[in-house]
Amino acid sequence: MPSFRTEVLDQLHRMGSDVSQPHGFDFYLYLPSESAAQVAADKVRESDFTAEVTLGTKPGTWLCKATATITPATALLDDIGAFFAQTADVLHGEFDGWESDVIPI
Repeated sequence: MPSFRTEVLDQLHRMGSDVSQPHGFDFYLYLPSESAAQVAADKVRESDFTAEVTLGTKPGTWLCKATATITPATALLDDIGAFFAQTADVLHGEFDGWESDVIPI
């Protein structure tokens, strides 16, 4: 399984994005309750991301969506991926991936 950094950079390259430029990123954590999603949001905000909590699209879940502007080429993407995976795991949830702007080369 590729590292989170490799996954992100490979996907952005395939989409023709300039990874040396800042990108807006969204990260998705699904949690089993609103209170767990709020705890995740608090942890996310402590790490300089913004966060919002909404009812999840998956039945019985709540979504904590974390947002930040990140320059993929220089960001510590493996650390970011591990942070979200660990945050979700501790709260019995799931880190369900990410989305990003595409900044054309």
